[in-house]
Amino acid sequence: MTTAPFAVRLRAVLPELVRFIVIGGACFVLDIALAYVLRFRVGLGPTTSKTLSTVLATVVSYVGNRLWSFRHRVADDRARGQDVTVYCGINVLGLIITLVPVDIFHYLLGLTSPTAFTVSGVIGTAVATVFRFWAYRRWVFTSAPVAVAAAAG
Repeated sequence: MTTAPFAVRLRAVLPELVRFIVIGGACFVLDIALAYVLRFRVGLGPTTSKTLSTVLATVVSYVGNRLWSFRHRVADDRARGQDVTVYCGINVLGLIITLVPVDIFHYLLGLTSPTAFTVSGVIGTAVATVFRFWAYRRWVFTSAPVAVAAAAG
């Protein structure tokens, strides 16, 4: 079995990756801003603030990724329902990854400033983003791209 050279694989994934980063960037700004407002303006706890902001950003991300980043991957209605279920499961894991540094900074290290909260959220979100991109391509948006499916069939 031979594998395609890295450059070939990169060219194949690059358009999806760029769109994923654009959607992710918008959702990242939404997540960080909303978490900050909920934590320091509304007065919610760090875990609650970050959980609520991540859930909203996740919903926006699903819609954006389904309609733009991975729109060329074909899925029937039944598969789409399964996609949503798996997407939610992946994002629960992503949320846990995101919350680990937030809770470590706040509860273990005693770093409770707005800067520490934001930095810990950025760290968690960055690690969770890498996990999500890999997991979405592997388990959620799995159908063959339309161009590939058309050429094969």
